[in-house]
Amino acid sequence: MRPNRHTVGALAATAAVLVGAGAALAASPGTADRSSRCEARVARIAERRGVTVEQLTTDVKARLLARIDAAEKAGRISSERAAKLRERVTEGSLCGARHHAHARVALHGMLRAAAGFLGLDREELREQLPGTSLAALAEKQGKSVSALEAAMVAPAKQRLAQAVADGKLTQARADAVLERLEDAADRLAKHGFPK
Repeated sequence: MRPNRHTVGALAATAAVLVGAGAALAASPGTADRSSRCEARVARIAERRGVTVEQLTTDVKARLLARIDAAEKAGRISSERAAKLRERVTEGSLCGARHHAHARVALHGMLRAAAGFLGLDREELREQLPGTSLAALAEKQGKSVSALEAAMVAPAKQRLAQAVADGKLTQARADAVLERLEDAADRLAKHGFPK
């Protein structure tokens, strides 16, 4: 039986979720525990499919590389983007502890925007955060938490709007990214920083 394009698409999407979830799990706090859970999950999937973990990893990477090739050939992505994606797939693992640069950049941007909203520079914010949260600092200054969160996502919101206007991003994709950023800003604002 030859799989149709929907089956292949579903398998590739599952693989992408596995790669992304594995990397996200491994890169967050409790890395050793989460990484071992991810590895156990991948081992169970491989066992259910009757292959080794290495074979599963190779198969997932091959399917992802084939999708990248197809997208490049169809003109949906540039050759530069395809090369970067191929490199990420080739170097990555299903449960790798690779740090996500975009997440770090977003976090630093949100903290910078929060400091500006609170009228603090980076050092002042760093001194005041231990033992409290951004939301508590805002309330202490008589500012609302919702206004703080809006200020934290404002720079990214502007960049997303510009990307949509330039045709580099669809409005639907920009809305999805903005929703994730708003959730992240909410969590970051309420996060209690350790002393």
